This record gives sequence, structure tokens and C-alpha cells, in this order.
Amino acid sequence: MKHIVHSVTTCLAAFFPPSQGGLWRVWLGWLFLLIAVCACSDDPEPAQPEDKTALLPQITWVMSSGRFRIQTGESIQLVPDIENLDETSRYVWTMEGDTIGHDNYYTFTTDSVGEYFIQLTVNNRYGETSDEVKITVLKKENEELPEIPECEGWRFPWTEINMAQGRSVKVKAYWAKSSDGIEYFWTLDGQPVEGMTDEIAYVFTASEQGAHTLVLTQTTEESSVSQQFLLTVCPPAGTHRRASEGEASVNRVYEFMPAPGHQVNGYIIIGDRFPAGCTHEEACDSALALITTGRSVSLGGQGGYMIAGFDHSVPNSGGGYDLAIKGNPYSYQSEPGIIWVSQDDNGDGLPNDQWFELAGSEYGTENETLEYAITYFRPEAAKSPVGWRDCLGETGYIPYMSYWNPSAYYWMDWMEGSEWTYFGSRLRDRSIYENGISTIPPYDWGYADNLSDIDLIGSSYDKMNYFRLSNARTWDGRPANLEYIDFVKIQTAQTGSTPNLGEISTEVYYIGDCHLW
Repeated sequence: MKHIVHSVTTCLAAFFPPSQGGLWRVWLGWLFLLIAVCACSDDPEPAQPEDKTALLPQITWVMSSGRFRIQTGESIQLVPDIENLDETSRYVWTMEGDTIGHDNYYTFTTDSVGEYFIQLTVNNRYGETSDEVKITVLKKENEELPEIPECEGWRFPWTEINMAQGRSVKVKAYWAKSSDGIEYFWTLDGQPVEGMTDEIAYVFTASEQGAHTLVLTQTTEESSVSQQFLLTVCPPAGTHRRASEGEASVNRVYEFMPAPGHQVNGYIIIGDRFPAGCTHEEACDSALALITTGRSVSLGGQGGYMIAGFDHSVPNSGGGYDLAIKGNPYSYQSEPGIIWVSQDDNGDGLPNDQWFELAGSEYGTENETLEYAITYFRPEAAKSPVGWRDCLGETGYIPYMSYWNPSAYYWMDWMEGSEWTYFGSRLRDRSIYENGISTIPPYDWGYADNLSDIDLIGSSYDKMNYFRLSNARTWDGRPANLEYIDFVKIQTAQTGSTPNLGEISTEVYYIGDCHLW
């Protein structure tokens, strides 16, 4: 550039001698301007990426869907996680076209029911990014809660059972009274059982094949009441094993007994899949049709369950995965279900045999309660919460949520009576509700509808939780050593609920034998 300037200056001096200095100075000024422009054009432009999309601000929310729910009168603080900020970045919050804030967070509250859409725009030197948040404001339901009755009389999970020779089973009375003046005694096949006075549980060992009658009697000064149990000891395990070939998916639903919940009937997102007045058999057929076509069934609150079976015996691989069950866990919400399995010990093709729990990560820890029972009471008034009482003395409610389900009752038509008791195991509720956001964290492994880093396997929406039959446990926690199973029971494992998501309720989309894929 210096050589070019010197040459041009020399030429101009030859044409414009000093006597013409005024004109010379004009031309020299234009020359310096030309040189400055050329010098600037010599400086290279900063390198610009071909695709700036990845360098724009990236906005994410705690709720992966960017959708939040609160009740009237509550507030929610929206705090986005934003990447690619720089010194030029600014925040602009808008709603219905009006600017409502410029901070890196925004607090929303209202007393009006409805859906609200809030936009956030963030910029940096490469451009700007906008994202939208949907906030659904629900009406705060009537806080007048129905009274929760007491559980009158003892209850039993079963009164008849079939079991393979050599196994043992625990028979227990729940809600049995315990006070002075009340005595209990057992008889087996008409003979008193020694050493069982004042005991409400009895362990029966299936040593002799055939039918055995066990009786528990409760006596007081005023009365005496008894409960009879029929225990049939079948041939040793394996006698009725079927060939391990057939369809991967279950081929029959034997029992569908969801606990009360806002998704069990009339759920606005999926509609009423179990029409009013349907029988239990019709409900089982509908549930099978749903889970074999990739649609869901909800098991309702704690204890709600579904029992399904295969057209073959599912083998125990000896440590590998044997069963696959699909749910719908989200990053912010897992609704774990405990898995039970059973063999067809008497060969009649029905799930009337002994059950074994598949131990998950919380089995044997303070996070799980074994031998658990919970009773739900049908509310007298329509559109009311459903009260419950459990064997630990705790009480609570399944909330009524008209926004999700405006049905008069969250109670299935085929469930007769004013109350219903469910038996099984319970996982500790760890749900959190803060700032209008519900979070239900997963447990490590071993449960359906659970966002596990260990056993939730697959790609995208087809992820399923996988289960090992080698984790089957007897009533006293020992390995059951099952060589195969014929039936599966999935049961909601937690009692919790949150104001915007409702009760914790396990969802099931598929049950399969993963050996046959």
C-alpha cells in the first residue's frame, strides 16, 4: 500500500507544480481519502459461521414441554435456563403483545381461570430467540373434605390360594383389633395350631399335597367371629409349565381394578375408555385392547392394579431381563408401579396362585413398606375427593380435579360397595410441589412407569422398563428361585398427589416377554 501511495503522489506532483498548490491540496485530499478506503478494504472481515442457529440463545424450561399448571391465587416464577448469552443479551417478556418484564425471570399470578401464553425473547450478537410458555390456571377446588370413616372389621388379601408343594405363604389379618379381652387362635384341618395364641398372622408350609383348611378365630367376652382359608397344595413347581413360545405380548387381562383417580374414567385427554355401566369382564377386555395397541390404562392411586397373563410360560433367564413394561414417565414425573409375578401352580389357567414381588432398588429399605393395605371410601356427594385410610393409621385424599376429569365420581362402575381395600407394598412418596411446579422423582430401578437410568431402555417414545425374574422374592424376602412365570400384576406404589398433576397413578401401555422380540 505504501508503494502505491508514493507512486500516485509523484505523478500528481508532476502534473501540479507548487505554483498550483491550491489545486494540488484538493487533489491530495481526495487521494488520502482514496487511500483510507483502500486500507480499510485490506483489513479482513471477522470470520462468520455459515450456520448461526447453534450460536443463538438456547432457551429451556424446568418442564420439558414448557407447560405449567397452577391454581387460582397461586404464583409461579418462570426461570429459564439459557445458553449462549453475551454482553449484548437482553430479556423481553410479553403477553398478548404487551411487554411485561425485562428481568431474567418473571413471576406470574392471577385469580382468573384460563390458559395464558407468555413469550420470552433473548438476543445475543448473532440474533435473537423466542420461546413460549403455556400456563394453565385451574380453579381452586372446594377445600371442604369429606370425613374419612374408620375401617371396621378385619380384612384379608385372599381367602383361597393355590401353591406349589414345598413353598410357604403368610396368612395375615389386617385391621384386626388388638386390646385387652380380645384373643385369636388358629386351627389347621380342625386341629389347634400350637403357639399361635393372640397372633394375627400364620405361616403355612405346603408340605402335603391336597386341600387344607385354615381358620382364624377372634373371641371377646361378648362374641366370636371366624375366617376360613382354603389352601390347596399343588404338585411341585414346573408341573404345569407351558412351552416358552407364543406371542410376546400378554394375551389376556384377568383383573383390572384401578384405585380411584382422575384418569380412571372420563379423563378429558383420552376420553372415557370404560363406558358407564360396563362389567368387570368388559373392562378387562377393553384394557387388553388398549395395551396391545399402544394405548394406555391408568391404575389410579396407591394399590390400583391390573393382572395379565401370557399364552406361554415366560422363562427366567437367570439374571438377564425377562419382562418389559411400558409406561409414560417424564423428566419431571415418574409414577412407579411395583411388579408381582405368579406361576400357574394348579394348571387351571387362572391367576389364583401365590404371588411374588419383584424386588426393586428400594426393597428392604426404609423407602418401602411391605404387607401394606389401603382402603378407599366412596364419597356420598358427587364431584368430591375420595378419602382413604391405611393399615399404618395414615389418612389422605384422592383429589377431585374437574379440569382433568369432570365426571361425578372417580370410582369404577364394576366396583360394588361403599369401600374397597387394596393389599401389596408401598413406596415412600417423594413428590414435590413448589412455585407451581410438580416434581415426582424416579427411583433407581425395578419399577414400571419409572424414569430409571438403569432399566428404562429403548429409543425415543418406545422406551420400556425391563425386569428380571431372578429378583422375585418370597413373603420373607428370600429369593423365590422361579424358573418361569405365567401371570404379571402391576400395582401403583405411592400414595402421594400434587395440586396440578393429581394423584400418583401408574400408567401401562404394554406388557411383554422380551425373549420373543
